[in-house]
Amino acid sequence: MSSLSPTLLGKQIRENNISKLYYFYGHDVTTLEAFTKKLVKKLCPEASQTMNLHKFDGKKIDIPAFADACQALPMFADRVVITVNDLNMDNVNKDDGDSLRKILKSLEEGTTVIIYATAAELYKNKKALTDKNKRFCEFCDKNGIVCDFALKTTQEMGRAIATELSKLGCTISKNNAEYIAELCLCNTGFVKQEIKKLSDYAQQREITRDDIDLLCIRHVESDGYSLAVNVLRSRADLVFNRLYELSMQNYEPFEILGIISFSMTDMYRAKLARSGALTVQNVVNDFDYPKNREFAVRNMFNDCAGFSIERITKTIAILSDTDLALKTHSSGKSSDMLTLEQGLAKCMALRC
Repeated sequence: MSSLSPTLLGKQIRENNISKLYYFYGHDVTTLEAFTKKLVKKLCPEASQTMNLHKFDGKKIDIPAFADACQALPMFADRVVITVNDLNMDNVNKDDGDSLRKILKSLEEGTTVIIYATAAELYKNKKALTDKNKRFCEFCDKNGIVCDFALKTTQEMGRAIATELSKLGCTISKNNAEYIAELCLCNTGFVKQEIKKLSDYAQQREITRDDIDLLCIRHVESDGYSLAVNVLRSRADLVFNRLYELSMQNYEPFEILGIISFSMTDMYRAKLARSGALTVQNVVNDFDYPKNREFAVRNMFNDCAGFSIERITKTIAILSDTDLALKTHSSGKSSDMLTLEQGLAKCMALRC
């Protein structure tokens, strides 16, 4: 059987086409966890769980106990369900790994194993699993069903936000729905919190940009774009006001500098691509952007025309020097924040 998207997987389960083995991973942990709970409840209703549901902690899995659970027969139920949370194959020795694969390859009818990750760090970078976890994922794909719960694009999340708000009696424009998605980094957990807050506040009217700016929490990772653009525009008032707010939220100066530098790199890539007659999709593909950050490239393509390549490269150089200063001369948060402010002031003083 082959890997499925969450949508197709849900359809298959609703049609009672059940696999013996499931392997769930991905950055959209909130959706992954909710999906797993629903699947467990469907396969093993609460009344049957005492005898037929076996839960294992993947961080310290007991292989003999796991083998016994997989060999158990259903008691007054149709199925035995075994869950394994946060199994990281990088932490499993070869013998245990071989035993685990042997057990999973010989599961009996009426037994389903669900391996799912909610906190384990399975990735070697933003998109790719580590080598051992990738090989185990491929094994599960051959012997069952694999599903990557990836973060949605801003367009996909925007449509989901509009649909959910409509159920709650509110309306919202496409642009504002996607704005919420960007602020929440397309994280389902963050989005759910903001939807509840906005719908309670709006009381069945249209949700406006002012409502969003008033109520929604801005996560530091979503600030990189606006801060980078305002640095290039020399908007010191907007930059330093936001720095103060982030400092009050206990963000460290090196974190703030990191997200600004990250977005400035996006701007540099966009500028080069645009000058070379390349498209947004070229940049997304060439630099392997995750779905929830494609919006950053689109935004930068729109804004980079107003800045020279010289200004962008000199700004990046100053940010690099500031990063080095923070890492080599750190003397406390207040002093580090001053170093960051001085570096950004130098960037905004550029005349090119």
